[in-house]
Amino acid sequence: MLRTLALVSALFFGLTSFFSHQSLASCNSDQPFYGSASISYTPKSNFSKKPKPEDVDDARQQAVLSAWNKYISTCMEAGRMQQYLARGSEIMGNLDNYILGKEISHKVNKKSKIVNAEALLTINQSLVDGLFIQASGGGDGDGAFMVWIFAAKQATYTAGGDTTIYDADVEKNSSSRSLKSDEIVEAQDDTTTVESTLSESKNSSQSSGKTVYRGTETTSVNREYDVVPTADFSIKMAEVLSLANYEPIDYVDLVNECGGEEPEIVEEELALNGKMSRETRKSVITAARDCEVEYLAIGTIDINQPRASGVEGYNVVVSINGEVLSLAKRLPKKVAAIGPVQAQAGGPEDNTAVRNALIMAGDFTANEIVSRLNAKGVN
Repeated sequence: MLRTLALVSALFFGLTSFFSHQSLASCNSDQPFYGSASISYTPKSNFSKKPKPEDVDDARQQAVLSAWNKYISTCMEAGRMQQYLARGSEIMGNLDNYILGKEISHKVNKKSKIVNAEALLTINQSLVDGLFIQASGGGDGDGAFMVWIFAAKQATYTAGGDTTIYDADVEKNSSSRSLKSDEIVEAQDDTTTVESTLSESKNSSQSSGKTVYRGTETTSVNREYDVVPTADFSIKMAEVLSLANYEPIDYVDLVNECGGEEPEIVEEELALNGKMSRETRKSVITAARDCEVEYLAIGTIDINQPRASGVEGYNVVVSINGEVLSLAKRLPKKVAAIGPVQAQAGGPEDNTAVRNALIMAGDFTANEIVSRLNAKGVN
């Protein structure tokens, strides 16, 4: 992408559609973000149709701002967006610090007195991440304890979902006519007059009749699931939470020290039912309190069957739901909700695609937890 960025100056105009379809999953430090702006101007003198330098600068700056706004709307989820809104003026005052590469181009339409500018930015994603996690957790090396239990289930068999559409009985009567006309078109600019002949063909049609709709029949989708390990998800969670100055604790260690329901039972209830039973939930929360855990994150991960992809070999979609509880008071308090959100990843093999999706889910979940807690000031 950086090579593309270096070559893009001469090709800026006309690239809008190429850079407007990036997905959240691909936000990284070599991804370009496109922006544009158009401003009208008053000529700098009666003897020149050129814009003032400050008008050109204004259009170029607005194009950069448009590209930046594209970045934040694409790459910032709700929790991080809350933080950004609270620190927006500080960030905008030092925007160049967060930009790795910047290409700007402009054109002047003297006839309509408009400056059109376009910008292409690459963002220092690592620096942005660091900005939003620096105030997290304890901050003094002794952060808040956090335990999470996210259970994953993967579809192993899918059947049904067929739709039968019965053709409608249709009676039609139609007629058509065509019209051809010639028109003289003149175009004139400051120095040249161009005359050309435009030939135009027009077609119109009418139809009438009767349609009898026969309806559709759809069978429900039947899926079978297996509970699958979440080691890749948990490793990424621990990495992000540690960087944010939280103290990640494995649920297994919690059970060993302070009791609580066995991990296998908790994960099976979450994965297959979407929630823990009342007895299991009470056991988990009691054990967490006994071990002086301040935050407990609970959630589910649904993994679709990997599908063959012509680009990456296999592609898989995961859906994430979760919540974060504060255990500081007698009653657990929900301080953050995650999802539902979907992530998509690929890989050369089906199991690699699943692992990549779980890593992506762990990264998203941990960053969203950190952002939500920071935004609420409960870190």
